[in-house]
Amino acid sequence: MLTARIALIALACSAVAPSSAQDLMAGVARIEITPSTNGPMFGYANRKCGQSVGVHDPLFAKALVLEAAGQRVAIVTMDLGSIASQVLFKRAAEELKIPVLLLSLSHTHSGPAFMAYSLGVQQPSPYLAELEGKVFEALRKASESMSPARLSVGKGAIQLGYNRLLRRDDGRSRAVFDNLDRIPYGPVDPEVMLLRVDDLQGNPKALLVHYAAHAVALGTTNCLYSADYPGVMQARVEAAMPGVQAMFVQGAAGDINPLFQGRTGNSETDFATMTKMGELLATEVIRASHAMEPVAATQPSIVLRTQTLQFKGRWDPAREFPVGVTSLLVNNTIAIATVPGEPLLALQTRWKASAELPYAFFYGYTQTTPNPWPGYIPDVKSAAYGGYGADNATNIEVGAAERIMDQHLLNLYDLRGMWLKQPGKP
Repeated sequence: MLTARIALIALACSAVAPSSAQDLMAGVARIEITPSTNGPMFGYANRKCGQSVGVHDPLFAKALVLEAAGQRVAIVTMDLGSIASQVLFKRAAEELKIPVLLLSLSHTHSGPAFMAYSLGVQQPSPYLAELEGKVFEALRKASESMSPARLSVGKGAIQLGYNRLLRRDDGRSRAVFDNLDRIPYGPVDPEVMLLRVDDLQGNPKALLVHYAAHAVALGTTNCLYSADYPGVMQARVEAAMPGVQAMFVQGAAGDINPLFQGRTGNSETDFATMTKMGELLATEVIRASHAMEPVAATQPSIVLRTQTLQFKGRWDPAREFPVGVTSLLVNNTIAIATVPGEPLLALQTRWKASAELPYAFFYGYTQTTPNPWPGYIPDVKSAAYGGYGADNATNIEVGAAERIMDQHLLNLYDLRGMWLKQPGKP
């Protein structure tokens, strides 16, 4: 395999809203992105219906814009399966002075299929342009609502997922897609990580909830648009915390399925099962939110690196896979590593163990460059033993996951100022 070629993206940003050098600024906004018409649904090749037949619950895009020490970054969470957009990155940088944009997907399998690769056609559906316009509008509103803010962090834990790559008698792994007995196959990461943005009076503006479990509580018989369990969680949290914008960030869930699965084919029963999953997660989020700790910062800062790493195809070495990643450090305390596509759990586990910070967030399913969606990104061990997302249904070369995480760690040490210009003391 060839060594990953790294193309550094030069970052420049200028403040739009006036602020003190001592302030962290934040703005939030949301917009509904539910398709106005029925169409193909994302995620299941064996879905039992054709197009969607209606809407069970609305889909949203939620924007959070942060600025400190002249650096501006935006996080947008969306109730969608996947996305790749050149327009949003270009417009955010040029019109809103947001050079770094994190487009984070819940990966609901009950959202619309609109990208060309999801539809198996040459061009995306018109919904992509509609979506880009709506997301930009949310970013614009968030940018216009910037005001001084403070950060708090917290953690909870609840096991609502299982590892679907099960080792079989032949020594190879194969996926357990349906687990109606709720057997807690491992490994998993039960940790719920919270990042809250408050105004200076202590009123919550946004609560980012990080958890790793595929948004497939609804199965192949569902034909209604739905945000799946993350949508339930966000709605319950917002009801319990008036004024907050709850934002779900999917972790490295490439091999993690939910323990609660609606698979009866009865819509009422299956949605009740999905709702239970979301309510359990919401209960833990609300409980953990009461013990969140403020992030002390005499000089708020946002420092980051955005890069595109180049990889070959696993089965076709002539193919090229550009993978855009962003390493982000906030107030020298909170680290965020983004990976697009579908990373397997081992990436998240390694990041949290190696970052040497108490709050190391892993943002899977998150695009930070306008590159194509790279699909599953398995770690070396999973790729060797195989199974869905480990060798089956993969495209990217083996070793890409480890090289991506190596780059994140290189970046993090750099952002923390740990690379000396000359050798240190013996």
